Amino acid sequence: MGDLYDFYGALLTVRQRQIIEMYHLEDWSLSEIAESLEISRQAVHDQLRRAGEQLEQYESALQLRAAAKGQREAWSHLMSVWAHVKLELTSSSQDAMAEALQLLFQKLTGFTGGDVDA
Repeated sequence: MGDLYDFYGALLTVRQRQIIEMYHLEDWSLSEIAESLEISRQAVHDQLRRAGEQLEQYESALQLRAAAKGQREAWSHLMSVWAHVKLELTSSSQDAMAEALQLLFQKLTGFTGGDVDA
């Protein structure tokens, strides 16, 4: 549920996001959520079930989680190969490749801080 929520949570209603966050992220019980939102425990349960089904439908149609997993696996393989071949390259070629890997990492993750362990 966590991965699906990370990818597709913004597509849910405000109420669904609120209930999911209370239940999964803040570890509230169904009864605590129901009391806080002034709805029945069954309504909380139904909202969680429906939201989960929606998240699964979004993944089925868009495959973002699957694509991200494939990217992580490809990145891991690339870094493994790089570790084996980099010492065979000149220093300037190593630097150029490290720079290219850093750029690729930033594009894949959106993370611009720090260095990739290239």
